[in-house]
Amino acid sequence: MIEIKQVNTKKLLQRFIEFPHKLYDADKNYVPQLNMVQHQLLSAKYNPFFRNGEAVFFIAVDERNNVLGRIASIYNKTHLNIYDDDTGFFGFFESIDNALVAKELLKSASDWLKAKGLNKMIGPENLSTNDTIGILTRGFDQPPVIMMPYNYPYYERLLKDCGLTPTMTLFSYLMKTDSMPTNLLNRAELFENRLQKSGIQIRTIDLKNFDNEINALQPVYNSANQGNWGFLPLDTVGFQHMAKEMKQLVNDENILIAEKDGKIIGYAVTLPDFNQVFKKIPKGRLLPFGWYYLLTGRNNILGLRIIIMGVLPAYRGQGIDWCFYSKITAYAKKKGILWGEACYVMESNLQMNKMLKLLGATIVKEYKLFEMNL
Repeated sequence: MIEIKQVNTKKLLQRFIEFPHKLYDADKNYVPQLNMVQHQLLSAKYNPFFRNGEAVFFIAVDERNNVLGRIASIYNKTHLNIYDDDTGFFGFFESIDNALVAKELLKSASDWLKAKGLNKMIGPENLSTNDTIGILTRGFDQPPVIMMPYNYPYYERLLKDCGLTPTMTLFSYLMKTDSMPTNLLNRAELFENRLQKSGIQIRTIDLKNFDNEINALQPVYNSANQGNWGFLPLDTVGFQHMAKEMKQLVNDENILIAEKDGKIIGYAVTLPDFNQVFKKIPKGRLLPFGWYYLLTGRNNILGLRIIIMGVLPAYRGQGIDWCFYSKITAYAKKKGILWGEACYVMESNLQMNKMLKLLGATIVKEYKLFEMNL
């Protein structure tokens, strides 16, 4: 017997959050996310998403009250206002390898969205396209990098067996610091000299002036991403929240800014792969010893994630992106970082896929989003 319970108590929320730790207990590549961070992500008091969105959470249990799976049903008003497509989302999907469990979870999520008047469901999105999205469909032989999904190979089969079809494929590209093309730095130097002559400078973010930097960066972030599949612009509150979350993980060299005449025209953001630290924190619990690993492990991180890069349309094709990659490579070498993963890269982003291949990067992971009509 399978029973679906809506998460409406602190105890049930704790079970919802901790279920992946049990599901992947024997998987050497699983990285437990910090329980504290997950609580904040799902909190309407803490997460700005809930100012313009709603979500309900469900767990599936057996007759002995053991958790078998979980899911969220997500109503995103910002998405609906922009795309007007009567689409809702599911997220935080985890399940044992059982089609009936997956079917009941997806039915609970879709029924809630249908009651909201929606006719399509896409996912996983946790909670929007500005968060973790998709399921892993290729690259199960290594851990995920920070803020990227990980799941068992059978997830794709479960979703397809439940009637969902793929709607978007995304890639992770691996770049090794010591094997970047030898002409990269030379080409980037030529580009940067030319850019400087036209008044374009590339610098690191000023963390001491962080709030002002972020306020100036927000409209550029929204403009540079406009037109990308599923992109949702962030308002001031949402962007500041995202930026402050990342600030805890970065130093100034992780955020590069291109500007002309003192105005930002492009940016690149990398994050140290803190998953290498989180992996050592049992079940995502900071107490009693998790804090020790968190505080001491950051200096031993050997990889980074290239999380996002953008240039305003009017300044594309001038080599700013080449300069970003060159400076990221120089930073990685200085810090003893051995590799970087660029992710996500949408399959439809032909220019980015082409450039990464020119840089010698290889696809090491693949992710997919799925959809179904309600």
